[in-house]
Amino acid sequence: MVWVRVKKPIKISQWEKKSLMKKIEAEIAKTTKLRQAVSRIEIRAGRVYLYKLYEQIFTEGTIFTVPLIDGKYLEFPYARITMYYPPYSDCSLDWQRSDNKWMTLAEGSLEECIQNAEQGDWFE
Repeated sequence: MVWVRVKKPIKISQWEKKSLMKKIEAEIAKTTKLRQAVSRIEIRAGRVYLYKLYEQIFTEGTIFTVPLIDGKYLEFPYARITMYYPPYSDCSLDWQRSDNKWMTLAEGSLEECIQNAEQGDWFE
């Protein structure tokens, strides 16, 4: 029997969320691909979720179960960054598979995870 320690995301206060949001927005503003792709950033339960808007092409009479944004866009998760240590030096970059399970692609600091999302082929 082998014991494996499972890392848990850190808890973030409201004040830390505001400063973290500014830091993430500044890092994304430095990139070209993420600046164009990411439409919304959300921080929940020690994780940063990046969302992207996809334009939907539909025929007459199509019914969507999720409401459309501006009548033609659906919002999907683009990437997730999970933070394990308070100064954001231990994070993981995750990608959501088609079966709605998250797969870890890279680990490192918050800045390194954002750079990996910029350069990675998984995020198109």
